[in-house]
Amino acid sequence: MRINGVFEGGGVRGVALAGAAAAALDAGLEFDRAVGTSAGALVASLVAAGYGPDEMASSVCKVDWAGLLRPVPGARIPLVGRHYALLTRKGWYESSRLEEVWGKLLGDRGVHTFGDVRPGSLGIVATDLSHARGVLMPEGLLRYGYDPEEFPIARALRMSAAVPFLFTPVKFRDRVTGEQVLMADGAMAANYPVSVVGGDLPVVGFRLIGIDDRHDHHVVRGPLTLARSVLAAGVRARYALPRLIDQRAHVIEVPVDVDLDFEMSGRQARVVFERGRRAAAEQLSGLFEAQTLSAA
Repeated sequence: MRINGVFEGGGVRGVALAGAAAAALDAGLEFDRAVGTSAGALVASLVAAGYGPDEMASSVCKVDWAGLLRPVPGARIPLVGRHYALLTRKGWYESSRLEEVWGKLLGDRGVHTFGDVRPGSLGIVATDLSHARGVLMPEGLLRYGYDPEEFPIARALRMSAAVPFLFTPVKFRDRVTGEQVLMADGAMAANYPVSVVGGDLPVVGFRLIGIDDRHDHHVVRGPLTLARSVLAAGVRARYALPRLIDQRAHVIEVPVDVDLDFEMSGRQARVVFERGRRAAAEQLSGLFEAQTLSAA
């Protein structure tokens, strides 16, 4: 059965989304189009590149997630380093490492640019900070004078996953105006981009849900602690709100520990992946039994 898939953003928690995508492939679903934001875009790119469920598991769980945090020059200076990094580089860590890692994963399948995947099979959401607008790639690249078929997918993913404060925004030259544009985390535009998936096929949305309801109090004393609080809220705040019924998609809820971070080991990644895989498999089985997909 062919579907269109939507993958929510959520930082390293995207490992669970990869598990859910594997469950969909296990169930025999074929993604006609996969759209994602941030971590969800990383998963969508593997789907579009033709990764199978077991290949996805081995690849995602082998990623050195801690290694993605490459500090910008000066960020490690005691007391003032992170303040200096925000002032000079607009982020604590370089975003280039993510592009390198995912470029290798996609390159292993012969995929480098949007021209290497089936037209319309992949959508990546980023945010243009310079103009305060969301950008859906690859089609949105035309606005900046770029040929989508020649644009590196890994660069688009880097833009989509460049979480403010944590990662440096991606400098991007507008070839039409000559301006320098800063691109960053697509979550600011659409963390769950179901409205842009398009098409007439049934839509299945993969969304993260927290399994930890503990109370954390973040004290804000200055720019650095404010940045940390904004980061935490960007990842966790939505878990506290009730999920409204979205008639545009069959939603698969993917459970994940909200305290998961970049320091997780390969073993921890495998646990998170398989938890997402099992949860999605159970819910997809229910959809098939109710025949809701075929009735959509």
